[in-house]
Amino acid sequence: MSKKIDISSHKIMSMEAEKRNRIMNAAFKEFNKGYKKASTDSIVREAGISKGLLFHYFGSKENLYEFAFAYAGDIMLKEYFELLNFEQRDVLERLWQMILLKIDLSYKYPMMFDFLTTLHNEDGHNLVSKSYGYTFEEMIPKLFADIDETLFKDGIDPKMAVNIIYWTFAGYSTAQLTRINSPDLAEVQKEYDRFLKDIQEYLSIFRTIFYKEEK
Repeated sequence: MSKKIDISSHKIMSMEAEKRNRIMNAAFKEFNKGYKKASTDSIVREAGISKGLLFHYFGSKENLYEFAFAYAGDIMLKEYFELLNFEQRDVLERLWQMILLKIDLSYKYPMMFDFLTTLHNEDGHNLVSKSYGYTFEEMIPKLFADIDETLFKDGIDPKMAVNIIYWTFAGYSTAQLTRINSPDLAEVQKEYDRFLKDIQEYLSIFRTIFYKEEK
């Protein structure tokens, strides 16, 4: 792949959004196994489309793989990074925003975050990572840039505290989001409410441990 894919001009963008997202979710799920192990037969079966239709839009497995990464990157930029309020300098409040946005995206694209993680971890088919990886390398550090370090207690290294907080939430949210996949909407809402309540309690604990007392 010599140049970045223009998502907006790709012919699949003319497809009805629900059907397009069904195809992309099937691709994210299957490519989460890794490029070599992924099967286009499994993708079309999961998406409920013909193999001919898939290849009409993408031509090859590699083209679909490259588009899936570009599509996920576009979603992350427009529906995650660009929606974050970086003027909020309290890192715990910023994390709360990040978690809510990640939950919303996980409902729409259940396997997208796993797919992106798998892609960056793969040792083999890494052409797409080399072409697009800079997007995430540039954006991820920004998530915790320019935070208000004066909120932290004296003697606490803000950077170490942020690392502890972030990795706690990253591990917890990944584990919990796998449980919010029931077709029963009432059950999904119950899990969602429980998850948010737990997160708020963790935030309160971290605020007590790391932050100065409010005057």
